[in-house]
Amino acid sequence: MKAEVGMESIKFDERGLVPVIVHDFISGKVLMQAYANSEAIRLTAETGYSHFWSRSRKELWLKGETSGNRQRVHSILVDCDGDSIIYSVDSPGPACHTGNRSCFYRELSVFNHSYDDEIISEILGYYDSAKEIRKKWVRDDSLRSYRFILNPITENVPPPSPRAIAWIVDKMDKMIGSDIDKIVVPESLGLPVGALIAEKKGRPLAIVRKRSLGSEYALLSKVDYRSGYETGTYYIYGVAPGERIALIDDTISTGGTIEALLDVFQREGVKVADVGCIMSKEMYGGRELIRKKFNVDVHTLIHLSEKGDGSIMARLAELT
Repeated sequence: MKAEVGMESIKFDERGLVPVIVHDFISGKVLMQAYANSEAIRLTAETGYSHFWSRSRKELWLKGETSGNRQRVHSILVDCDGDSIIYSVDSPGPACHTGNRSCFYRELSVFNHSYDDEIISEILGYYDSAKEIRKKWVRDDSLRSYRFILNPITENVPPPSPRAIAWIVDKMDKMIGSDIDKIVVPESLGLPVGALIAEKKGRPLAIVRKRSLGSEYALLSKVDYRSGYETGTYYIYGVAPGERIALIDDTISTGGTIEALLDVFQREGVKVADVGCIMSKEMYGGRELIRKKFNVDVHTLIHLSEKGDGSIMARLAELT
């Protein structure tokens, strides 16, 4: 429920200041914390750009006046007690003087990561109860069937918990660099996570389609692909030569789909800064194929491998 209040609801301290948390409206990340007096809040409300009070310089300041990274304010939220406020902003550049996107880029080393352990246990548990479907192998003549693992994380069957998806997106966001122009995701299983990562990065999402949209507008190229169980044609829309991208997908198995896309991007002059997948089926060798052919490491969270008895084992990849 939305409720509106006036300036009189804000409780300024003895110096006439109130703490301001700056929140990125697009990515949802906390960007910085500063202070404002009533004049700074009034200017923020009137101009639509973040204003604060500098306690060291004893003066009003417009965020980004020198750097150019001005913060366009979407809304101003007031705490229930009135003793702190939030600027929800669209911040096109770094909020921190260090050049980091957020001032809160350091993690306290003594923090107990038991919550991470809970989520990891939940995610690996999904694979323990996953259903396996054998599909016809179509990539080459080396095998007869492909082991398709029906699970909540990459196939969304049954749907995973919101906290598991949030954890995966957070970890992949940290694995993938931010010096990119776009997030690129092939249809269709990687789209939900890819869209959330694009939102966290504050970058546009380009979707590689499995069918033509009937127009060459914004079409970079089309390419045939061959995975372990599927062949088809990808239509690459919304990516232009010279751009830096991060390629995100749900799973890497044989590497066939990523290989086809990287071939095109290399030919068309698109710089692939990072490649990330939620899961790697290690028994099919896709990560090694991509590393040898393109000298690109595919970042992954979960590795599936075959045990000696033929069963599938899931483990967490080593996170850095």
